[in-house]
Amino acid sequence: MVQKNLLFAGLGLVVAFATGCAPDIAGICERQEACYGGNEADIDACIATYEGQRDTAYGIGCGEEFDTIVACTDPLLECSSQSTGEMCMSNADCNGGTVCSNGQCTGKSFGVRGADADTCEAEQSAYSRCD
Repeated sequence: MVQKNLLFAGLGLVVAFATGCAPDIAGICERQEACYGGNEADIDACIATYEGQRDTAYGIGCGEEFDTIVACTDPLLECSSQSTGEMCMSNADCNGGTVCSNGQCTGKSFGVRGADADTCEAEQSAYSRCD
């Protein structure tokens, strides 16, 4: 009987994670690698990194704070191109990870931008107290 109850408890956790109670780490990693031009191995590495951070947070009693900050920032994450300020004539003139665009080296960036930067300030503060 105990095994049956544990099975249902485990299934409940799987359903809870699948229905959105946990942050969509795979979705974040897929969007990040689409921005940078990554592949499946890059997505897998990204997921492993997030899951490691999440496991660590839960291990020190800060799992809910981790989930909250990731869920808060998830819809704010965006891919953008940013100029490095270096002038160029071709991609060869730019450092790794950047390309020449309109005479300037530009690189891709994935993160929270501009006015949205303070949107998750309370969540970040709560998570920062866990360090």
